[in-house]
Amino acid sequence: MKKSSWASSFSLAISALLAATAYAACTDSYRDPEASGAGTGPGGPGGGGDGGSGGVIIDTDSGVGCDDTCSNDLTAVVDCYGQIVDQCEPTEGCANAKCINNPCQAAEESRSSYGCDYWALKTALRPQADGACFAAFVANTWALPVHLEVSRKGSTLNPATFAYIPSIGANGAIQYTPYDPAKGIDVGQVAILFLSRRSQGGNVVDCPEPAALDLETGVVDTGIGDAFHITTDYPVVAYQIVPYGGGQASVSSATLLLPTSAWDTNYLAINAYKASDVFADAWPSLAILAHQDNTKVTLLPNQAIVGGGGVPASEVNKPVDYMLNAGQFLQITQADELTGSPIASDKPIAVFGASKCMNVPSMQDDCDSGQQQLAPVRALGNEYVAVRYKSRSAGEEESSRWRLVGAVDGTTLTWSPTKPAGAPTTIGQGQVLEFEDPGPFVVRSQDAQHPFYLGAYMTGGAPFANVGDPDWVNVVPPQQFLKRYVLFTDPTYPETSLVVVRVKSKTTGEFAPVTLKCKGELGGWQAVGDYEFTRVDLVKGDFQGVDGCTNGPQEMSSTQPFGATVWGWGTTQQTLRVSYAYPAGAGFLPINEIVVPPTPK
Repeated sequence: MKKSSWASSFSLAISALLAATAYAACTDSYRDPEASGAGTGPGGPGGGGDGGSGGVIIDTDSGVGCDDTCSNDLTAVVDCYGQIVDQCEPTEGCANAKCINNPCQAAEESRSSYGCDYWALKTALRPQADGACFAAFVANTWALPVHLEVSRKGSTLNPATFAYIPSIGANGAIQYTPYDPAKGIDVGQVAILFLSRRSQGGNVVDCPEPAALDLETGVVDTGIGDAFHITTDYPVVAYQIVPYGGGQASVSSATLLLPTSAWDTNYLAINAYKASDVFADAWPSLAILAHQDNTKVTLLPNQAIVGGGGVPASEVNKPVDYMLNAGQFLQITQADELTGSPIASDKPIAVFGASKCMNVPSMQDDCDSGQQQLAPVRALGNEYVAVRYKSRSAGEEESSRWRLVGAVDGTTLTWSPTKPAGAPTTIGQGQVLEFEDPGPFVVRSQDAQHPFYLGAYMTGGAPFANVGDPDWVNVVPPQQFLKRYVLFTDPTYPETSLVVVRVKSKTTGEFAPVTLKCKGELGGWQAVGDYEFTRVDLVKGDFQGVDGCTNGPQEMSSTQPFGATVWGWGTTQQTLRVSYAYPAGAGFLPINEIVVPPTPK
């Protein structure tokens, strides 16, 4: 198959990136090709030439050996065994195995959830949530205070008027201290940015403090919208949530945000879930965001696009082009899912999957919104460890929903310890397969050139006395695990827990301790395949803290890569039927050489 011009440019750019980010093939790192089995990414198979089938281009033009690399948190140069060779100063960051005087540049080259340049957009909601409080969280993961700049549609917004440093008072109440632009966000702190809220006529809980804009910044169904631009002077991790306000806000969902350095030019569209069978207007949604002017986006829809809001209708299996300027996002919301549709662009873009309000299963009460910013095709894994949230009923093993989306035809799947009932053994490009199982399990394909997507779902709360409600979260492949996370758990949820998965050291064959700052070293580890997992309560019942932990800023670390997912839901009478979830962080380095072009098969 001959590469199109965009694919050739993409290939050259990625090859240059891979050469620039050479890493040690024997180190314990999220870049480690053996952290999840098959060798991939820069340490993957060499070779050249075009190839592939089923509308896929396999680009294998790179391959590097064992050498010094950067630590996972970008603060040091490390050798093949993870030993520090050169500790960078706080004003420096590690890039290409060197300490450089620009930590933001170092973060840009790392292609992880660390970054200095983010965009936040309000995803689709049902009319009942019109004007809902839209907020972003910015966590300072660096060793120096971080300063914020925020804008929208080219207009600067003063964060001193809408950014706050949250803390939990002695009585358990949330205290919001105004952000001081002179001091910034201190080390290990999190700032909440209340970005928008249309206060007049809103049906959901207002922001607890004034927002940057007193207007609705989302798009109704299908149309073009404008995102918020958030930049910092040192690397951070960012998330967004809508509505903010937890149990009393309803229809809430959240996502980890990817910095622009982790954006790419090739994605698979993934909606949050299928249309509801209970509510007529509860449809899946997709948002595509540009951060450069004159960005051309091509979508090959596997369902006809209905159109609306200035977006024309288009036929199924016929490429359609869109032009976006910096900060603009295209939103497509309709009854028919576009999940599995290839997306390509001539400049890096972000893609968000969403739902106005999803029922999981589609006929089970109640509904909740869903949103996740998606990883590019090149960052998808070929192995995942699936561990669901803790059971909502004591003594009852809960079953949850899982969804896979294929990227390459001929992908074969193996499962351990056993294949779940209803789980597939093969999956093709763009194919969407769903099954129910309590887990845990490990699923992998035959090699790195057969990546796929895995999503985890919380089901509706009706069978559990309305505790929790539907939610959706990306499952992070072990190759993209990090060694440190600074995150924020929403203090308005009475039940919050973490799902933690850790990998063995390839040099010692042992697992390393994982430490949660409020609790200390984690215990309760259980085996699943070659990995271990544990579930950790932060608060439970009616906001009761557990083992010294409570909601708010959290820090986690280990000497080896691990993954962490946050789950929060309502349990009290005022907080029923709500939930949220997001990965605490992830790498987004290319770990396969697959391109899925938007050309009909």
